[in-house]
Amino acid sequence: MKITTWQLFWIFTTLEISMSIWLTISPTIEIAQQDAWISFAVAGFIGLVVTYIFVRVSQRHSSHTLVEFAQKLFGKWIGKIISLMYIVVWYSVCADILRIFSLFIKQILFHDTPVWIISGLMMAAMVYINFAGSVEAIARFSEIAGPMLLIGIVITFALNIPNLHPSLLLPVYADSGVMPILKGSFVNASFLGESMMLMMLTPFIAKPEKLLKPLLLAICIPSLLGIIAAMMVISTFGSTIGSSMYFPYFGMVRFINYLNFVQNMDVWIVFIWIFSVLVKLSIYLFINSYGTAQLFGIKKWQRLILWTAPVIFAFSLIPANFFGILDYANFVWIKFIFPIFIIGFPVVFLLVSLIRGRSIATS
Repeated sequence: MKITTWQLFWIFTTLEISMSIWLTISPTIEIAQQDAWISFAVAGFIGLVVTYIFVRVSQRHSSHTLVEFAQKLFGKWIGKIISLMYIVVWYSVCADILRIFSLFIKQILFHDTPVWIISGLMMAAMVYINFAGSVEAIARFSEIAGPMLLIGIVITFALNIPNLHPSLLLPVYADSGVMPILKGSFVNASFLGESMMLMMLTPFIAKPEKLLKPLLLAICIPSLLGIIAAMMVISTFGSTIGSSMYFPYFGMVRFINYLNFVQNMDVWIVFIWIFSVLVKLSIYLFINSYGTAQLFGIKKWQRLILWTAPVIFAFSLIPANFFGILDYANFVWIKFIFPIFIIGFPVVFLLVSLIRGRSIATS
């Protein structure tokens, strides 16, 4: 199982865009108001820094996953505890994303369809792509889904230009200040921090020494799109309405109408978005299954899919309204997972690795 660095670029570009534009614009506007686009720019910088750390850690242990090199750095039991903590995080995130996806599709397209059917169909697709070709199949699929998603977003940006009111972006900085802008940046930066999955994928990359450029580019593109999307949402709805919408970008797309001919763009965008979410969830299913197998010493990792998939599916069906979902993002992901698992542990990994003098050649 080997993928190229540019296939990895499409994987991360797709998964970073798939949820960040949908879920981070509204809470960022709520915090930073009309300066939310500045928060997205700051978040992009933070994302580049943490991704650089992930790349350096992964390159120094290019033949090992996080489960393996954590044990080499900290000893068997401490390493396993750290690995288990990461895997628990990835299980919870995957279940939450599946729940958000299913509720969104039910709300937008299939009002009378039970959530468990939508979740089950997506889970079936995730299981199939992992059994059929694992990370290679996901990488190839992302080469299709990624460009489609980028093209779709750019087209909606262009079509929404007549609906813009740039004066709604003013005044710049005066109504917010440094702290709200910085606080607002943590929302999107935490989503960009999902590049921490690289620490599980490096052994499957053909040329890990060339990781840096594609991965940093995979952060730059979603960050730029996030900045533009935030500016457009604010210019279309204003900061008050924009901060109160659950999915403001999607609402903006629904607003597009050219002479009653070019309209209903939301159906096309949702169709493309489903592909991108499939990439994201499939990667999570892969690293959860592969990581769990390594943690418990099971050689045939694909057998774990038959256990991992039902667990994620069951947790995704735990009753939750929109406020519950946002609570996970605001009070679990941003306050705990982001500082500990995205920033804290990787910095420690890199420092310990440097102290112990490990290199790519000896990993």
